[in-house]
Amino acid sequence: MITPRTILLINPHWQGIRRQLQPQFRRIWQPLDLALAAALLMENGFTVQILDNNVDRLSPAAMGRLASGFEKTFVTSTPYDRWQCPSLDIQFFFDTLAHIPRNRLYIMGAHVTERPEAILRESGARAAILGEPEQAILEIAREDGGDKGDKTPTHIQGIAYLKGGRLVKTAARGHLLDLNQLPRPAYHLLKMDQYRYEFMGEKFAILEGSRGCPHGCTFCYLGMYGRRFRQKRLDRLLDEVRYVNREFQVQNIYFMDLEFGLNRKHLISFCKALMDLNLGIRWCCQTRVTDVDGEVLTWMKKSGCRLIHFGVEAGSDRILCQTGKGITVKDCVRALNLTRETSIKTALFMNFGFPGETLGEMNATVELAIRLNPTYAAFHLIVPFPGTALARKTGLDMSTFPPHLYPHFNFIDHDLKTLKSILRRAYMRFYLRPAYLMGLLRRHMRPDLNQGRLFMRLLKG
Repeated sequence: MITPRTILLINPHWQGIRRQLQPQFRRIWQPLDLALAAALLMENGFTVQILDNNVDRLSPAAMGRLASGFEKTFVTSTPYDRWQCPSLDIQFFFDTLAHIPRNRLYIMGAHVTERPEAILRESGARAAILGEPEQAILEIAREDGGDKGDKTPTHIQGIAYLKGGRLVKTAARGHLLDLNQLPRPAYHLLKMDQYRYEFMGEKFAILEGSRGCPHGCTFCYLGMYGRRFRQKRLDRLLDEVRYVNREFQVQNIYFMDLEFGLNRKHLISFCKALMDLNLGIRWCCQTRVTDVDGEVLTWMKKSGCRLIHFGVEAGSDRILCQTGKGITVKDCVRALNLTRETSIKTALFMNFGFPGETLGEMNATVELAIRLNPTYAAFHLIVPFPGTALARKTGLDMSTFPPHLYPHFNFIDHDLKTLKSILRRAYMRFYLRPAYLMGLLRRHMRPDLNQGRLFMRLLKG
């Protein structure tokens, strides 16, 4: 029996990620966007359940039985932490949908946003949400008749559906301009003790202080965020820090903004205010190498920042210029040297397989990673994600791909055998250096089991 005004939000289990041609991390982090949507729904009188199947591991049949009691079910192909780098094989998403009643099923995520027609046809879902999902979820919950057989409300912006076998898109919603309108994430609906980040520890949560990025990196997928930078007020962000610390004893926070340091003045004010709270919070973020300087890094360190993720991407100024990132090798060296002086740990993202990239330039990327000597380095094969300038430049034709599949690498300019050989060599040269291994001993760092498994898969190819 269906209970009125009940909503089920599902984050699928990522088991299918193993089928990808290049390894990706399968970290279990909170589905922040679902928690925000749940909070909005509860404020409006709905009863909500979040099923994070990375934690609960229900079978598709069991998920279908659960969904049968809810008025509407929303399933995402990419929770918030996958918005920027979507999974490359989402067969697990379609497996999740197998037993959910189609006339009460709504889908969302990066893949759905980029390929609504193909995924609607394959899934049989009632409608697809395009872009940021929170407000659209609330409006659909309020206004779509769903199981009653009513027509899909065409006045709800930012959705797509099939009508008479043809794709219909409503007017674009645009991105939420005032993030302060969002409530605290409903993290009480999640099993918070099940989330961790191996580089930070347990008692862990992800939060966001902003959305959007004004820069024009050709490989970066912004379809869920947009280019316009939107930032929460300082008091709102601090309130969320206090909330996760008080209610769930969180001590480790990852601020997952695309560029946490874009607003220098705001960042320093945040650091000072966090110090005044004296909560003992340890935190990390990602930002550009051009966003940090000695003063900023000093305040970050004092306020509890323990790790910064930098996108260095390549070891050649020619390739960096091609990416539109607006940084140089010199900028990367400067940022890493300054960060090292403050004893903040660093994690670098490095990529291989850009258009026209030579073997010499790929080797230069490995050499730069060794020269910069970060605490951690993550090497990947660049992916021409649909919706990016890189995909357009390579002439990617997504109509040749089945609905569950994204390109796994830049196959138009490079062959997989060569790229995987470079990838293995990069991991071996960086992590098996005597200097790096001795550094682990000096810092009393133990390699994480999950990282070790990924490293072994890379060596096997």
